[in-house]
Amino acid sequence: MSSRGGSDAEVEAIHRTREALFRAFNATDLDGFMAPLADDVVLMGHGGPPALVGKEAVRSNYKEFFERGAFIPYLTVSSDEVVVSGDWAFDRGIWVVIRTYKRGVRRERLKSCYVMIWRRQPEGTWKLAREIWNGAPIPIKIRKAGKIRRRPKAKRRK
Repeated sequence: MSSRGGSDAEVEAIHRTREALFRAFNATDLDGFMAPLADDVVLMGHGGPPALVGKEAVRSNYKEFFERGAFIPYLTVSSDEVVVSGDWAFDRGIWVVIRTYKRGVRRERLKSCYVMIWRRQPEGTWKLAREIWNGAPIPIKIRKAGKIRRRPKAKRRK
């Protein structure tokens, strides 16, 4: 991971904030997920338009997503670059999310490039102001633990 501009402390603060955001996502903790977002945040996802504009639009979308609970997320991140310029910074990297669906045995893996744009707040913290990512879910084959026993077929009467 490289960083340019800004101090090591600023870059570390962005890393900690991003990690808190993703930890909350994995825990499906809506309040924790919303905490590091700027009021005017814009999220542009791989599904295309429309973008989620503003904290309330994001809250509404993710509230339904977290409450629906169709799958258990596990998201990891690898930041390749953080560049700080004054009160703005961008963070570029790759994240991977494994989605294990609660009903059935389906799992998906989504590997995505991302760009996050952070803005320093008046009190000195960093908030996520813009994010864009791409990627598409790929089904993961699940290994069976053992053979499934089937009931023997009933004998036909003649």
